[in-house]
Amino acid sequence: MRALSRVLKHPVQAGDLAFAHGHKPQLRMAAALGCAAGAADFSISHSGPWVGCAALPCGQIGFDIEAGTDAGSIDWVLREAALKATGEGLRALAAARALGAEAEVVRWRDAAWHVHRLDLFAGAAACILSSVPVAKVDTCAVPLADVFAP
Repeated sequence: MRALSRVLKHPVQAGDLAFAHGHKPQLRMAAALGCAAGAADFSISHSGPWVGCAALPCGQIGFDIEAGTDAGSIDWVLREAALKATGEGLRALAAARALGAEAEVVRWRDAAWHVHRLDLFAGAAACILSSVPVAKVDTCAVPLADVFAP
């Protein structure tokens, strides 16, 4: 909750999360974040020593980080971010293999998705996919002790 609160710049409590069977968790707070339509969305990923959270007040978002910077890792984080953005998970992996890894905008599930490659984690590949254009990706490092402090 602390990481989401920090990313969204709005307090997030456990009761702000909605869990629908067969779907990824959702935030119920779109109105509080100034979103007229749609819902706030978030995506969390970890690999090795890294943990990251990406969030949008309006729209859909998927985030993935993987140890390694080879071509396979770079391709994988795009596909995993797409699967997380739509909430389909690995059951849709075969369809995600068709995504073009070099584009700034990719077509996925009949929609345009904006690709944001992140070069923040030494020795790891990371990618954010968003359903809406994002002019700037704000980042902040949070000490692990702050994330899990009571």
